[in-house]
Amino acid sequence: MGEVLVGARDDAEVREVIAAAELRHLLGTVLGAHVGRSALAAQATADDAARAARWLTEAEQLGLPGFGVGMLLKDLSRIGAADANAAPDSAPDPETVPGPISAVDALGLPGPLALACAVRRAEAGIRAHGIGLIGIRRVGALGVLGLAARDLARTGAVALLGAQAPAIVAPWGSTRPAIGTNPLAIAAPRKDAAPLVADFATSPLTLAALRERAAAGEQLPAGLAVDAAGAPTVDPASVAAILPESLVGSLGGLLVELLAGVAVGGRETGAAASGRGAFVLAFDPARAGGARAAEDTARLAADWRAAGGHLPSRFDALGDSDETGDTGGDAAPGTVPATVSLPAAHLATLRDLARAHGEATR
Repeated sequence: MGEVLVGARDDAEVREVIAAAELRHLLGTVLGAHVGRSALAAQATADDAARAARWLTEAEQLGLPGFGVGMLLKDLSRIGAADANAAPDSAPDPETVPGPISAVDALGLPGPLALACAVRRAEAGIRAHGIGLIGIRRVGALGVLGLAARDLARTGAVALLGAQAPAIVAPWGSTRPAIGTNPLAIAAPRKDAAPLVADFATSPLTLAALRERAAAGEQLPAGLAVDAAGAPTVDPASVAAILPESLVGSLGGLLVELLAGVAVGGRETGAAASGRGAFVLAFDPARAGGARAAEDTARLAADWRAAGGHLPSRFDALGDSDETGDTGGDAAPGTVPATVSLPAAHLATLRDLARAHGEATR
């Protein structure tokens, strides 16, 4: 049992401090309960569950709770309804489709587990063909795409990931929603350093941030959103559409909608929608002519900084350790905290789910 805190963020909220390693184990057990569970879903592995558990723990360690345990618990609730309501998928079984391109039908899988399955397949595609392109459909909340991109870049690949989300963002010049916040992440290997990772929403506000502000009773900055009547609003509970920051950002969101929604069969609308879409694209830069990609990435980073640019560095706090936490000798260790503070109710639910899985597998 971890240390219990009262009023760490809210006077009415009881929080508990837990070791990151213990949290990762709990999450791995809960996610492991979904491995091979659904015949309709893509078949995940125990390694996929362990990887997804690490990502969720890292999200908490990086101070991104909107993409951590709370997100997973909401997605687990979504899965039951999706399993009951979704129609059978007529697409070919992704496990039997050979080659560098395949699809993950994520019905019945927690979002982070489906993403880990897709990353594993992309890695296999790179080994066999130099490239892996994986579409994901009927998926829920995926978590931090940058963590998945980072894993791929640690193998020497250049990776691009995108996710389509429910419509909440208006096109440039409009006040009616047409697309989601539609994040993108890109990562590349970097010589003598952790991979360079950029992870961003194509809208000025994520759904997680919107929900956090609504829960905290905080207002939005002016000019970010409109209500159902198309009038400007700073009340997160009244938001009917988020406004794009620019035409470029708006077109970026449209690009993600095409790739992560239309191109992989992930764009579903209406009451019958059973999830959203995403894609994972990763390739060996040496096969594409970029034999010095790691060196060139380091040089680009130096040039960017020398020109006065802000270089994305959030994920650098994770260091250059591998999935087991081994820093490999001279590699840089991470600076993320070894403990995580979570709502005690979330931890209690996780422990109940892990206990139920343990009893079911005896």
